[in-house]
Amino acid sequence: MNEPRYTWRSYSLVVVSILVTLAMFLLDPIASATNEGASLPMMVFIFIGTLVSVIGIIFVILSKREQSKVALIALAITLFNCGVIAFFLFVGLMYT
Repeated sequence: MNEPRYTWRSYSLVVVSILVTLAMFLLDPIASATNEGASLPMMVFIFIGTLVSVIGIIFVILSKREQSKVALIALAITLFNCGVIAFFLFVGLMYT
């Protein structure tokens, strides 16, 4: 009866990870269209979304009542996001 299953947490983490990825790729076109007005809120969303995703993934993976396959997909997307963020921070710090 108490078999591991997927819950709303796993699926919401995948959605948050995908939204953060979309925000990262659409940051420049949206910033250009809004004269840089939406840049700061989008960057805040990217950083907060990444932190929420990492913390949520840790909770889901450590949970004994929930399978972690969907959370591992969210982890892969989040690690990609963290890599992109680290790359741009590194390039920004090296060439400023």
